[in-house]
Amino acid sequence: MFPGLHGRSPAEALRALRRRLWPPRRDEMATVSEVWGDEAGSWRTGGKLHWTELAQVQRRINRRVSGDPDVDPYLHVIKRYFSLPLDLDRVLTLGCGFGEIERGLVQYGTIGRHDAFDVAPGAIAKAHSEAAAQALNHVHYEIADLNRAVLERNAYDWVLGVHSVHHISCLEHLFAEVRAALKPGGLFALNEFVGPSQFQWTDRQLEVVNGLFAVLPASLRRNRAHSGTPKPHVTRPTIAEMNRIDPSEAIRSAEILALLPRYFEILEVRGWGGTVLHLLLHEIAGNFEEVTGGPAILDAVCEVEEALIAAGDLTDDFALIVCRAR
Repeated sequence: MFPGLHGRSPAEALRALRRRLWPPRRDEMATVSEVWGDEAGSWRTGGKLHWTELAQVQRRINRRVSGDPDVDPYLHVIKRYFSLPLDLDRVLTLGCGFGEIERGLVQYGTIGRHDAFDVAPGAIAKAHSEAAAQALNHVHYEIADLNRAVLERNAYDWVLGVHSVHHISCLEHLFAEVRAALKPGGLFALNEFVGPSQFQWTDRQLEVVNGLFAVLPASLRRNRAHSGTPKPHVTRPTIAEMNRIDPSEAIRSAEILALLPRYFEILEVRGWGGTVLHLLLHEIAGNFEEVTGGPAILDAVCEVEEALIAAGDLTDDFALIVCRAR
């Protein structure tokens, strides 16, 4: 009756069932709001700590999604499913963060109204301020917990999930709401982490990451977040650690791809890796731009990840998924 619960201990099965049927407690959501409202608590920290901050990596991601290193996942969706210049009545962003997507899409045309939700008041405040500074009056920000949110029916031409859906425990509720909120023919596009739930990395994944890490020059292993001390090898976090830092992080990420077809017609899934790079480059990414030979070594690491995924030895931890309501 409940796929994925078989073989678990009673305590594990109860926790998993609770995540599927009930929203997180208010105290859990307070922790999530604080983490994602604090710029230092998100990936948008600057300082080249994270893998997607590197232009070299972004171009590879773009190529894997669109075939063109200059066409990012969002422009790929626009060019393939809409038209340029963009002319849409209403769009919704789920997990807008500081509002980069809403501000970025204006370069491609017209959106009559762009609603944007995020759980973090701090992020919403900054997004609103940035949009107001650019006189983007069509953008409307709202604090919302997507585990509970009820969306306007038959309202949107395009709903975007921007690295937010993997934070949702009540996936069934959210997907049903998005389906109801889309106009006939409307699209749901998710640019998402779909790897192991709560970062329970596979043994093979850790073997590859730490094998590569062991052969990196010391200059590339310098931890940019901790005064240049060497980064230790990568380990699998405990569930207790994940819940303490952010109880929403990747809470049911591994189930996203399996659940979506119950609610939507899947038009395409474009995996873009991260299985190795996400873990390996965390807190050391900028070193690959600054150290002599770093870009060449990064290219080699990217080739290893892509080759292992192509061979079926690893799977993509990140993907662009484009859906249409059934």
